[in-house]
Amino acid sequence: MSDNTPKGSSFYPNTSDDPDRTDVLRNKFGIRSHSELRTEEYRATAFRMAEIAEGDGPQGRFDKQHLKAVHGHIFQDVYEWAGHTRNESPIVDGERMEPIGGLSKGGTSFLPGSRIDMGLDEALKPIRDPEVLRASTPDQFAERAGQVMADLNYVHPFREGNGRAQEAFIVELGREYGHDVDFTVITKPRMIEASIETTNDPSSPAMKHVVEDATDPNRREAIRAAFSDLEQRGENPYEHNVRTARPGEKIAGQVLGHDDRVASLVTDARVVVVDRADMPERLPGDEAEITLTARSDFSRLSRDPQDIQAQSQPERAEASQQHSSTALKAIEADMAAQRARERDDDRER
Repeated sequence: MSDNTPKGSSFYPNTSDDPDRTDVLRNKFGIRSHSELRTEEYRATAFRMAEIAEGDGPQGRFDKQHLKAVHGHIFQDVYEWAGHTRNESPIVDGERMEPIGGLSKGGTSFLPGSRIDMGLDEALKPIRDPEVLRASTPDQFAERAGQVMADLNYVHPFREGNGRAQEAFIVELGREYGHDVDFTVITKPRMIEASIETTNDPSSPAMKHVVEDATDPNRREAIRAAFSDLEQRGENPYEHNVRTARPGEKIAGQVLGHDDRVASLVTDARVVVVDRADMPERLPGDEAEITLTARSDFSRLSRDPQDIQAQSQPERAEASQQHSSTALKAIEADMAAQRARERDDDRER
C-alpha cells in the first residue's frame, strides 16, 4: 500500500489496509494500531484525570488557556501535541504538524479550524463572570455549564480528547463555585445523544439536563439505581442511554426495576428513571407497557446524610475487598512507580 501521508501529518504513514492500523495518531508510545493505542491512552489519561479530580490539576481562570492546560495535563503522556488546538502547528516527531481545518465525526461537522480561537472565546462567555457563577443556583449552574459543554463540543478544539477535557474542565468549574459534578453517571450513549442534539439545535436543553443529572445528588442516586437494575439483567449500564425524567415529560415504557423511591423504564430509545410516586401504586405485569407523565423534580428523594452513609457501608466493605485484589494492587503499584519516575525526572531537571 502506498503512503500518501503528508509530511507533518497528525498520523503515522499508512502501510497496511487493516483499518486498525490506518490513520493512527502519532503518539509517545510509538503504537501504530488503534486498539493498542486506545488501551494505553485510557490507562495514562485515567491517571492524569484522577490527579485533576484530587485537585492537583492546572489552575486558571476558566478561559481558553485554562482549557488547553487541562487538555495538556490529561494527555501529556500520550501526545506531543497535548494542549494544542487543531488550528496550531506544534512540533511532533521533529516535524511541524499541519493545522486541521475541517473535522467531522459520524456525520457531524465541527467548527472550521480557522475560527477556533473566536469559537472558544464565544463558547466560554457564560462562565466569564466569577461573581455570576459564585451566586448561581444549581439550576443556573447547569444552564451555564451545559451551554458551555454544548458549544465546546461544536468547536471541538482538539485533535483528540475533547470530551474528557471538557468534562474535567466542568468538574473543576463546579469545584471552584460549590457544585459537585460527577460525570460517572453519564454514559457514552447519553453524552453522544446530547452532543448531536445540541449541535443540530443549539436551543436544546439536552446538555443542561446532562449537567443536572451529574450535579443533583438525588438524580445521580436515581441513575445509579437504574444502573443496578441493568446489571441485574446482565447488561452493562454504560452501554445504554440512561437519564432521569423531567417534570411534564410523558413517558411510555416497560418497568425494568423499582423500589419505594425510583423506578426504571425502558423506552424505545433509552432507559428513563422516574420518581416512584409518579407511577401507579399497582404496577402492570412483566412486559406490559406503562404510560405516565412525570411530575417530580426528584427533590423529595433527599435523605438524611446519616441514612445515605449507613446504606453505603456495604458498598464500602465491598470496595475494600476489591482493593485487595491482585489486579488492583498491580495497578496501584504501577501508578506509584509512575509517580516515583516523575519525581526522579523533576530532580534531574
